[in-house]
Amino acid sequence: MKNKLFTLILCLSLISCWYSDDGGDTIANSLYEPTILLRTELESSITLQEARAIEKTGKIYVIGNYLFVNEPHVGFHIINNSDPSNPVAEKFLTTPGVTDIIFKGDSFYINQAVDLVALKFNDAMTSVTETKRIKNTFPVMESPDGYYHQTTSDDEIVVNWTLNLN
Repeated sequence: MKNKLFTLILCLSLISCWYSDDGGDTIANSLYEPTILLRTELESSITLQEARAIEKTGKIYVIGNYLFVNEPHVGFHIINNSDPSNPVAEKFLTTPGVTDIIFKGDSFYINQAVDLVALKFNDAMTSVTETKRIKNTFPVMESPDGYYHQTTSDDEIVVNWTLNLN
């Protein structure tokens, strides 16, 4: 019994040294660096661009004859799949901080970092328009090792985390 109590006290002591003294919300030494956009940059960052190479894939969505391939925290590759034997990459929808999308009617909705954003393509799918943004709907993005960036203002939004190789 004494060994179990000693082990428990030792574990609790070590855990308390690991966390910072701000109430345990952050880990003192994250292996990741946050990618931060100012609120104004985030709100103007959704753009429709020419197709580009896929670097990392997330979820894949099928909408009509199109595939939307998520590149986590970066955007969506839009692929015309009307001929499944010859899919054609057509566009890239840049949306920093995004990981998910859902379509309803002629609109679609994304999580852009902390915001919920409603968007629409024009009929030719050559432009996209933001129709509504609900700010701070989602929690702040934490690093893969559980760290929350301590921002200096409400205007700083974490849209991604990258491994710090230094």
